[in-house]
Amino acid sequence: MPADETRQTPARLSPEQLFLLAGLAALGALATNIILPAFPDMAADLGTSVLDLSATLSSFFVAFAVGQLFVGPLSDRFGRKWLVLSGLAIFVAGSAICALATTLPQLIGGRVVQALGVCATSVLSRAIARDLFDGEALARTLALIMVAMAAAPGFRRCSAAH
Repeated sequence: MPADETRQTPARLSPEQLFLLAGLAALGALATNIILPAFPDMAADLGTSVLDLSATLSSFFVAFAVGQLFVGPLSDRFGRKWLVLSGLAIFVAGSAICALATTLPQLIGGRVVQALGVCATSVLSRAIARDLFDGEALARTLALIMVAMAAAPGFRRCSAAH
């Protein structure tokens, strides 16, 4: 039986589903950008330069990219729910490592852990949408997920203003 015949196509996306999928997708963009306003304070606390802190960004991006190579096949084998929940737990663990970091290498390690966790949520939010919807419902869902991803860095700007 082709996959399209087993797919359910709800007539309408529930607000809870939309919020969950959009939030999962936006978490990656938010995690990437939210530390930027704190760079000067972090550099002072860690006794390093803002330029050296840029390694936290590059390490995040590399881990995020590499993690994507594994997320899809793992979710096909073990299921999306398990991987999303594991990704969230890994992201929280990485955030704790970052919060407790006293050296730049510890902070970079925490950012790598964060990226490995959050890549699961970002990738799988779109895969879940494709699992649940097709046609117009899928197009609407993916469009709203993309809006959430695009808006997420704006929350950093709002938090930096206060």
